[in-house]
Amino acid sequence: MQLDQNPFFRKAITPWYDSNFACWLLIFIMVFVFAFAIVGVIVGSGNLDFKEHVWFPGFLSFLSLFLVVKIFFRLKKRSKNN
Repeated sequence: MQLDQNPFFRKAITPWYDSNFACWLLIFIMVFVFAFAIVGVIVGSGNLDFKEHVWFPGFLSFLSLFLVVKIFFRLKKRSKNN
């Protein structure tokens, strides 16, 4: 559903999953996921049996960090517009 870019009489309503609180909560959770994945990379690279599986926590850490950066820029852009 497209929102009107220039509403005449009111401000557009932000969905609950895109609210500031939800974005900050997601950033907070993703920081813990990032830390968990980094610990997985450290433990996995220290054990010879798990060296071939280090790509998974590495990929998880990349995705969580990417999501944190993307949501942070969304919040920054939103605060600049207000």
